[in-house]
Amino acid sequence: MSARTRSIALVGLLVLVSCTSDTSPTSPLSCIPFTGQYTGVFTDSCGLSTTQDVTLFQSSCTVVAEFPGVGSLQGNVQGQTLVFAIGFAGFSPCGGSASGTAMLTSSGGVTGHYSGQATGTGTACCGSVSGAFTLTRR
Repeated sequence: MSARTRSIALVGLLVLVSCTSDTSPTSPLSCIPFTGQYTGVFTDSCGLSTTQDVTLFQSSCTVVAEFPGVGSLQGNVQGQTLVFAIGFAGFSPCGGSASGTAMLTSSGGVTGHYSGQATGTGTACCGSVSGAFTLTRR
């Protein structure tokens, strides 16, 4: 076997070894990609019912997005689940925050739910709030 052939074989072996699954505590988690453009349907217990275009941005296992009329989302992908927090200030008539989870659907969309506190005046800021959303990939 020539030196060139051995080098190519060694590189191929290293690539294969680097793709194996390692469950040690120091191995990085694999992240399902959530990045994309979606049409989102949002409802909550304070009377919100809206459909908005949404873009999810993902870097490594961190996802960020702005849900127009709802809030600013930031979360981390853990396996196939997005665990997130939403800040309401600046994006809705309310302040406050909520936390929740979302999952990719078999069709490539995302479904999620959240709960928290919507503070402020008016009927949109009803205190304890729970909501749900469905994002359909565009």
